[in-house]
Amino acid sequence: MPRLVDHDERREQLSAAVWQVVGEHGLDGLTLRAVADAAGCTTGRVAHYFRDKNALLLHARAVMHRRMAARIDALPDPGDPRARLRAVALEGVPLDEERRLNSTIWATFLMAARTDPVMLAEHTVRHESWIRRLTGLLRDAYAVPPPDLELRARGLVAFLEGLALCGVATPALYPPDLLVAAVDNQLELLLGAR
Repeated sequence: MPRLVDHDERREQLSAAVWQVVGEHGLDGLTLRAVADAAGCTTGRVAHYFRDKNALLLHARAVMHRRMAARIDALPDPGDPRARLRAVALEGVPLDEERRLNSTIWATFLMAARTDPVMLAEHTVRHESWIRRLTGLLRDAYAVPPPDLELRARGLVAFLEGLALCGVATPALYPPDLLVAAVDNQLELLLGAR
């Protein structure tokens, strides 16, 4: 009797291998062979699920988005909108291994999306989702939301993404304590001192 294969589980295993390869070798090191080696399987198995490097990266990006959303949704409710905004904002910067890998996958995907319309469309959907989430949290954090709320939210997103890039490209210059202090400073500029 043939063994039943859990295709979703295999995709997740391959996605973890993609994360590992990109985290260790960057986009240039992402090949079907490298993913197969990291996953402990054949290149044929990887090719069965993902036709090329872009398909691997698209899947890894989607998994990253789901994992980050699940972490955010699981955050305890601090009962204070400003504290909630801070907690969610800190999920977007590389403070630990999980968030560093998220930021690395995101940055790698972003650079690949510049020249690939399918990846760019995926990036746009995920980026707009992040903007909506932070806009809502920022709105809740203001006693009276300002008329330029969306502009402020987009500025916060750009700030966090800049920190994420700096944190993965030059972690010695942007250690976690500096990243946290920078986020706190930015939120104080946006919302005013407590």
